[in-house]
Amino acid sequence: MKRFFHHLGGVPRRVRFDNLSPAVKKILPHGRRELTEGFERFVLHYGFEYEFCNPGSGNEKGHVEAMVKYVRNNFFLPERRVFQLDEFNTKLWGEAEKDRHRQHYEKKEEISKLFEEDKHAFLHLPAKEYSCVRYETLKADKYGFVQVDTKKYSTSPRYAKQKVLVAITYDQVTILSDRYEKIVRHNRIYGNASKSMVWQPYLSLMATRPTALKYTTFYGQLPERWRSYLNECTVEEKKEALKLLSTLLKEHSLEKATEALEIASKRSHPSSESIKQVFHQLIHGRGYRDTLEMKPSIPVMPVAERGIKKYDVFFSSERRQA
Repeated sequence: MKRFFHHLGGVPRRVRFDNLSPAVKKILPHGRRELTEGFERFVLHYGFEYEFCNPGSGNEKGHVEAMVKYVRNNFFLPERRVFQLDEFNTKLWGEAEKDRHRQHYEKKEEISKLFEEDKHAFLHLPAKEYSCVRYETLKADKYGFVQVDTKKYSTSPRYAKQKVLVAITYDQVTILSDRYEKIVRHNRIYGNASKSMVWQPYLSLMATRPTALKYTTFYGQLPERWRSYLNECTVEEKKEALKLLSTLLKEHSLEKATEALEIASKRSHPSSESIKQVFHQLIHGRGYRDTLEMKPSIPVMPVAERGIKKYDVFFSSERRQA
């Protein structure tokens, strides 16, 4: 709804709802509703009036049901695959706006013109967008996981059995410290998956015990290139490599770190500093630079031969010249 209001550039004065669970906690007698706290805050922020349909009364919103069918048939059939939701929504806005250039089924006027008339009745948008986020204080288990709506999300080893603040949106779950600092951010899980693991906060802990790395789930999830590299490292090199990964994965993907490792390994077994240098060259857009081949600047000298013969030859020629 927030995206809808801001896309339209205004807020309808009255919105009619079905009894959706994000808005209605409980249906009370005589048409009353117990509303969720989030919905009440949303209504106060945008200032519109609301009303709810009677339960099980589809006849009260027949036109809406018909439009749902129209949208499904015209925009989602044949079945469309969605890989990036925000990108898909942007494309869908454009398709829907093109569809305005047709006659309204009853008023026989172009829908785009009717929409322009409706806009004059809109409420103004507030100066700031509403933040569609829910905060919960949850206790992590002994492994550092918190549970949100039956799904588990990792935090950090140091927060095991401690309370953390969790910011929940439709697409992300962000774990915050008591100072509201981000610990880790997850894409919110939907479907069959039950657990989301972000390894970056655990890497610093692994660096203190690098010999145990092979026995962690993280090791099995690493690309083959990293497993091969770590197997060739000494204990100290493993420590430095894990510390480097911990730093790189805070803001960047493992794929980019793997690319840096592959480039740095072309000539020999690289150090952590070499991988770091190549990584920064990649992310700053300069690309990898090969080692410069220096041109020889020392003049070519004749091969020196040892032995008394050369000595005799030199002095005999000197005497002849004299």
